[in-house]
Amino acid sequence: MKLQAVQQDLTPGQYAVLEAALLQRQGSLEQELQTQLGEQGRVEHAREQLLQDADGEHAHATDREVDLARSDANLEALRQVNAALQRLRDAEFGLCSDCGAAIAFERLNANPEVLRCITCQAAKEHGRSGTAHRL
Repeated sequence: MKLQAVQQDLTPGQYAVLEAALLQRQGSLEQELQTQLGEQGRVEHAREQLLQDADGEHAHATDREVDLARSDANLEALRQVNAALQRLRDAEFGLCSDCGAAIAFERLNANPEVLRCITCQAAKEHGRSGTAHRL
C-alpha cells in the first residue's frame, strides 16, 4: 500500500546538481555505446559478432557474450538515466516509489536514478514485500 507522498524539499541548486549529474551520465553512456556499437544498432552488432564466430573458436563466443552483456547493461543504465531525467521534471521526483517518503539528497546525489529510500530499498533487497516503514 503506497502512502500519500510528501513534498520533496530539494532546492533549485540541488535540482541543478542532480540534472547535471544525470546529463553527464547520459552522455557517458551514449558515448560508450557509440564506441562499442559504432553506427550499428544492438541487433546488427550482435549479428556481426556471430559472424565473427563462424570459425567456431570458443574464445570468440566468450568475447561475444561479454560484449553483448556489456551493451545490455549500458542500455539498461541509459534507460534508467533517461527515466530519472523525465522524473526530475515531475513533482514527485525524489520521493520513494514504495512509501512516498522523501529520499535524502545525499542518496540522490550519489545515485540520482534511485527510486526508493534506503529503508524500502533494504526491504526489497531482503525480499520483504509491502511498505517498509510508515511516515
